[in-house]
Amino acid sequence: MLCGTPMRQLVRDAVEATLYALKAAGALKLESMPGFSIDPPKQEAHGDFSVNVAMMLAKPEGKKPRDIAEAIVKGLKHEGIAKVEIAGPGFLNFTLNDAVIQATAREVLTAGDAYGRAAKKTGTKVMVEYVSANPTGPIHIGHARGTFVGDAIARLLDAAGHDVTREFYTNDFGRQVETLGRTVYKRYQQAFGVEVTLAEGEYPADYVIEIGKRLAARDGKKWLEAPEAEWLPVAMQFGIDQNLEMIRATLARAGVHHDVFTSEASLHQAGTVKGIVDVYRQRGATYEADEARNRKNTERNAESKAAQYADKQLGGTFLETGKHGDDEDRVILRRDGTPVYLTADLAYHKSKFDRGFQRCIDVFGADHGGHVPRIKAGMRLLGIDDTKMQFVLVQIMRIVRNGEEVKVSKRKGTLFELDDLIEEVGADVCRFTFLMRTANSQFDFDLDAVTKRSSDNPVFYFQYGHARCAQILKKATEAGQPFSGAPTDAQLATLTLPEERMLLKRMSLLPDLVAGAADALEPHRVLYYCQELIAGFHQYYTKYKHTERVITDDPVKTQGRLAMVAALKQTLKAAFGILGITAPDYMEAPAEEAD
Repeated sequence: MLCGTPMRQLVRDAVEATLYALKAAGALKLESMPGFSIDPPKQEAHGDFSVNVAMMLAKPEGKKPRDIAEAIVKGLKHEGIAKVEIAGPGFLNFTLNDAVIQATAREVLTAGDAYGRAAKKTGTKVMVEYVSANPTGPIHIGHARGTFVGDAIARLLDAAGHDVTREFYTNDFGRQVETLGRTVYKRYQQAFGVEVTLAEGEYPADYVIEIGKRLAARDGKKWLEAPEAEWLPVAMQFGIDQNLEMIRATLARAGVHHDVFTSEASLHQAGTVKGIVDVYRQRGATYEADEARNRKNTERNAESKAAQYADKQLGGTFLETGKHGDDEDRVILRRDGTPVYLTADLAYHKSKFDRGFQRCIDVFGADHGGHVPRIKAGMRLLGIDDTKMQFVLVQIMRIVRNGEEVKVSKRKGTLFELDDLIEEVGADVCRFTFLMRTANSQFDFDLDAVTKRSSDNPVFYFQYGHARCAQILKKATEAGQPFSGAPTDAQLATLTLPEERMLLKRMSLLPDLVAGAADALEPHRVLYYCQELIAGFHQYYTKYKHTERVITDDPVKTQGRLAMVAALKQTLKAAFGILGITAPDYMEAPAEEAD
């Protein structure tokens, strides 16, 4: 049925049918259907959709694009299209019939919360690894942005129809967790009155004191006189488990969950880490040397881990990553036969593909950007198509109050944690603010700005759009004209104002926008879309509030406009839901709209 056909698909179907007809008539060779684009033009006056198919066909057909465009216009026949105009070198600008535009309201309402989501599964198995904070403490501000970006990417990919697995890689092996174990043991001793002194690099925060007390409560004095070889593994594991429990609780408050927690220690215990070295050896990709053969004459950043631990990387088994895009070859086994961190990371990434994932996405802090070419090179050396791997590098944001950076929690006296931020401004505000720009952009999280209840606050403005729609529908019920929920063609036909047409067209774009944002791994696109939609509605509401009101004495027109408002509310709710942001039905109006 005409009214059930999405607008962009309607245009595509009409163009393709016309091209096949031209081929049958001998006017075109059409050896294959070109991948032409159908996009809203930059100016509303240029129609509803602009199509570049004539330019795409010019070279294979050996014709001028405008000649092809004229042939398409002449042969085009579709009841949903009002007119087609040729612009520039051969763009086709389509204007659709009002009934097609108006039918968007019904399509949105019929789809409900599923609107914007793919109707069919793609069959693609995707893994998104994100957060992956060391289990040595709570999630702090340094992890916060990656937490929400990773979660939003996973949600987008799920909405686009992919089979998504959310994974947290736990770095529970090596020096850091040994240091945690020793600190926990000292706090355990302290619980029994033993005086302790923390060594440099050990963890002084209160949460470790609490972990020590819990270990004492669980095991009593069992470990007080035990040798280190007995108490250290116990203290390490207890500290890791306690911190992971704390991390999971914080993630839950943030509305974030993971399907799988993979342990680095388990990879070592299973022999997977040293096993990958054997795989590389068998492939002829390693050599024994005192230093890398092809190291470029570049100086390492003095503050980098590579520079700090350079003395520990003097010789061993090198992997030939320098031949595959890395700056130099990398040590994967030290002289003493112990693997480095990179070795475990390579084994872990190989395991992703061994588990059948067809697309693997890592959300890293921007400070880990140098690790990316090493991992990609390592996968190439295994014969894995590294284009199936994507890395999203997230810039760390500053938390600012009164123009000054906030690093320490006033309440705890420790590093500002994600829990602190959620407690102060709420999970929705956190999520919105961290997602509102591209992951690699730098900007400040201004605590003063995001807590204002005014249209100057983008978070408030965002959610207030949905609340305004909800309140209009509520007022219609109170006025004795509740929205029927099933608008008729006659009711929808009253939606003829330019702003109404524009709002309906924008609503129709959500499914394609979600698919594009998922493919590009860019959640901010959905926020931009919602902000444009909300801005258009606020302008419409303000412009006509004293003339063409939504609720009028004309029941047919009222139902038509209520259908548009209800569809807008549903579109926003669906888009919010895809990103994990709640859609409130009531918010106090900003001061500038108190009337």
